[in-house]
This record gives sequence, C-alpha cells and structure tokens, in this order.
Amino acid sequence: MLIQCTKSLLDQLGIKNSELHPPEGHEQFPNNFMAWHANIVTIDRKKAIVLMNNETRYSIIIYRPSKKDFSKINELIREAIITAFRMEGVRKEVIEAYMEKAGDITFSKTASRSMVARMNNAVRDIEFTQEYLDENVRIQRYISMITGRFIHKSGNDPAFYPIEKMLKCLGLIVGQEDHEAVEDVLEIDLYQLKIKINLEGYEIWRRVLVPSTYSFRHLHNIIQSVFDWHNAHLHEFVVERAESKDLKIIMDDDPETMEYLNYDAFEVCQERFVGLEEIFPAYGEVLYKYDLGDSWEHIITLENVVKSNEFRATFVEGIGERPPEDVGGEGGYMEYLRIMADVNDPEHEDMNAWADSQKERNRSHEKINHGLKQIIKGYHYSQFL
Repeated sequence: MLIQCTKSLLDQLGIKNSELHPPEGHEQFPNNFMAWHANIVTIDRKKAIVLMNNETRYSIIIYRPSKKDFSKINELIREAIITAFRMEGVRKEVIEAYMEKAGDITFSKTASRSMVARMNNAVRDIEFTQEYLDENVRIQRYISMITGRFIHKSGNDPAFYPIEKMLKCLGLIVGQEDHEAVEDVLEIDLYQLKIKINLEGYEIWRRVLVPSTYSFRHLHNIIQSVFDWHNAHLHEFVVERAESKDLKIIMDDDPETMEYLNYDAFEVCQERFVGLEEIFPAYGEVLYKYDLGDSWEHIITLENVVKSNEFRATFVEGIGERPPEDVGGEGGYMEYLRIMADVNDPEHEDMNAWADSQKERNRSHEKINHGLKQIIKGYHYSQFL
C-alpha cells in the first residue's frame, strides 16, 4: 500500500528522500486503488491527517495525532482504513483481502498536481462537516460516511459517489463481477427496533431496521422521519444502567445546553459520536424524549439483529397516528381529541384548520423509505415527503 504524502507530512513523519518509493505506477486500477494520497492540515485549529484513496476519492481522517501516533503511523493508517470500511458495513473477509493485496505500507511523494488538487477538495469537504469531528478519538468514524456520499466529478468523466466506487472496487478486488460487487462486499448487522410512543391507552409505534454502525443522531433523524415529527424541538436519549449512572445521550447543536445538565445523576455524551452498537444489544431498551415541553416519550426496544447486504435504514411497519406537534403534551392531546370529535364545539373549525399543519401526514411506505435514504447525509423536515 502506497501512501503518497505532501512534503509537510513527510517532514512531520521524518521520512528522508532516500527512504521514499517512486510515486509512479499507481495511475491505473488496481494499483491506484491500493494507493492513498495524504496530507497534514489544520481543521478548527487542530492538526489532522487526511487520507484520500487515489481511485475512489474516499477520505479518512486521523484527528489530532500525537507524537506517539507519528511514530507508529503505519499501524495507525491500517487501523484507520479498516475502521472506515467496517463502519460502512464491509465484510470482514473483504477487508482482510484488501489489506492483504495492498501489502505493507510504503511512502512516496505526491503523484501530481491534479491529485493534490483532488485531495485539497477532500479537505474542504471535511471542513464543511467538521461538527462531526470527535476530539476524543484519533480515527474519525462518522465524517467518512458523510463525505463519501458527496458527489465528485472531474473533466469529462461521469460523476460518482466515493462510497459507491469504493464498494465496486472492493468487489472487483475479491474477484466478483461488477454487477455483484456491492451485494457480496457488504454484510450489515441491522437492528430491528420497535419505537413506541409512551401514551397510555394508545398504540402508536413504528418498526424500523437500522445499521448497527449508525449513530444516535442518525436514530434521532429516523424517529423524526417515521413519525413525521417536525424536528423542531429539543430531544435526548436516556439509557438506564443498573451498574452505574444512567447515560444521557444529548443533542449538541448548542454547547450552552451542556452547562445545564446534571452530571452527578447522569453520564453525558453527544449523540453524533455514539454508535448504536455501543448501546445495543447490551441494553435492550432506550428512552427517547422529543419536545421537552410536551415531553413525548418514545420507548425504543431492540427486537432482533438481522443480517443484510444493504447499508440503509428501512421502515417496516407501524400503527397509530402520532399526536399533533405543539399540541401541549398529553393533556393538550386529550383536549384536542375531544374538540375534534365534537363538530358542534365552537373551537372545532379552528382546531381542524390548525391540525392540518401539525398532525402526521398520510405517507406511503415508499415515501417514508425515500426519506430514510437521506438519513446518512442528515435530515431536514420536508413538506414534500
């Protein structure tokens, strides 16, 4: 495996010119798939090593490397690539085959100005999504998932997504036909989750399949999508733990929210950095609270783990219409139902008009699952879905 480094990274690594391999010979597949360009950059005033695969432009980030990290850079690079592939659901055997075919890590100078320009574009993509940089870990798990789904194009070549090209190349590397590559490359653990609104006397729930490597931010967005909530209020997850303090997994769009948390009662972490596999299946049930004013509690239960070759969340089934947004909690919902059931109530007409924009829309399975395709990139409420 050839790591083609900028001068600044070579200087940081202390690699002499006499130790470098020739940069030529990695322009065509499969050799270019076994080569990565690398640079050391500053993102949010902190150092980061950015790796970009020559063929696919898939990027991997090693954040805030220490002096010790530079001394074991070969091991760290291999670990970073393996971690990124695993997070995307690549089969263990395929990862092992790639690493074996790529061979020992060697270093060279950058190949060309055009490759450096592509790497600089990759750095800009990372800067655009830097909120997903976790300062507490070296190998960044979630930024590659996002930037790998940014469309790329150069010259007259067709546009492509790095993750799709990466999976096709991995399929070819292990000897599969092109049209079979993605299916045979992936093996995903899907968590079958039942998400039920905790409202006595009412059955309101949704069943979904979610990749185990998704984060709790992904899960928040999935819940918002399948219940057609507006994603307009604060939310949090709570994991009850008998052996230690309960875990509170919080949204982190506003750092000031961290100041008001009870750290004596809870261990606190941020949802965009916590993987579902870190909680499930060790804890089979998680509480999700949406709109801390109306306080809609959702009980999330792990029902099963299903093997799949599709890396995406899927809505399976559900029953019951959720309460309208901003209805005023359980008490307000009961009042809403009373008024809506009585056509002679003086508030009925106004309540009916208000509910049009607040209640859950009647959407097909296809539309819900179309919306879930966007979860990996980020979710925004859309009146068109």
